[in-house]
Amino acid sequence: MTLANASLPQFPMRVVVRRTGLNASLLRAWERRYGAVEPGRSEGGQRLYSEADIQKLVLLKELVDEGHNISQVAGREMGQLRLLLRQNGRHSARRTHEGATPSTGEVDGGAAAQEDVATRFLEVCVDAAREMDTEVLESQLNRAAMALNPSTLVDRVLVPFLNRVGLLWAEGELGPASEHVASAVIRRFLDWLLGTLSPEGNAPVALVGTPAGHRHEFGALLASVVIAGEGWRVVSLGPDLPASEIARAAARKNAGLVALSALYPREDPHLPGELRGLRRLLQAPVPIVVGGPAAAPFADLLRADGIDFLADLAELRERAREELPHSKAF
Repeated sequence: MTLANASLPQFPMRVVVRRTGLNASLLRAWERRYGAVEPGRSEGGQRLYSEADIQKLVLLKELVDEGHNISQVAGREMGQLRLLLRQNGRHSARRTHEGATPSTGEVDGGAAAQEDVATRFLEVCVDAAREMDTEVLESQLNRAAMALNPSTLVDRVLVPFLNRVGLLWAEGELGPASEHVASAVIRRFLDWLLGTLSPEGNAPVALVGTPAGHRHEFGALLASVVIAGEGWRVVSLGPDLPASEIARAAARKNAGLVALSALYPREDPHLPGELRGLRRLLQAPVPIVVGGPAAAPFADLLRADGIDFLADLAELRERAREELPHSKAF
């Protein structure tokens, strides 16, 4: 192939996904956030990639498999990427627990295969949290994002990881510093994952946050990722917002869904009134859904006020799919 042909945008995304092993959402993230490649466009606006783009993406995938962060290598020239790979070949004494995880290619073989791989990633991440090894933890989370579909990543890696870290901290096996380090890495990763999954264009808007008096926002961050994965453009409101501010944001952003997380304090006596006030303040019949152990005791009361309590992220995923405007047309 000549140099000119190698630079010619001609391959659609499905070809690039097949040849590189990268899934489409990660490929878009590498382009948008890190400028890994700059695809051309067909007359209809479809992304088109060149042979050179594909070769670079293959090299980047191999480097990420070796433990490099994509942010550090995405902007390098092909020659530099090949040199890094040769250097890695000469100095390939990797951590043994890193070698126990699969490559970044998305795992085939159905739900059972995905869950098996997710379990392996989970154990590696918990070990990294114990050792306060942020580099390994970040690397493994990034690799899990490439190997697993978003729902398996959330349900089988992220949620169990946060539960395990909390349990280990409560039992004294993790010190406060280790717990804080792990939480900081997860927060950065969830922010990145949300950006990766967020749809382009004029997608419907969902607001996600926590109600007044509730400052623990990991539930809201996970909810944001789940909702974005179903095609919503998520606006993260952050923690501890009064009903009046949530309603104002919903009106300004023309939101089609409001999702709130209430983790702590448990059985907050002010929560039902706060959510009831939000229901009254919303100018349109925007669905309000709430999850978390603090809201669970009030589930029936909330439903009577037109607010749906969802028991877990699987229910949230299904509800977000149902409420998506185009899905209601069928």
